[in-house]
Amino acid sequence: MIGIPKTLEDMSARERYGMLETVAGALEAVAEEAEDLGDIRFAAHSKCVACTIRGYTDNLAAQDIKSAELLLELGITLVHLSSTRSAGAETTMSHNVRVCH
Repeated sequence: MIGIPKTLEDMSARERYGMLETVAGALEAVAEEAEDLGDIRFAAHSKCVACTIRGYTDNLAAQDIKSAELLLELGITLVHLSSTRSAGAETTMSHNVRVCH
């Protein structure tokens, strides 16, 4: 059953931790993909945001909620950009293979 979406402020400490960890883990996976594709800058940005998010997981005080929300938005945006860039890279690579034959 899908419930009503909650804001970080409405979530329990456990739910916040889970959300932060999920996004940080996704960013680390994106960073590995970017490194494999040779995009070192994108990988570094993704790792940096993941580390910053993880820094919030231990002591997310009430006054830090807005900052955590902004970091999560940035992290989710980077993950989304990675998926759209990966799709574009696959198209480019398959096009390059056809050109070489």
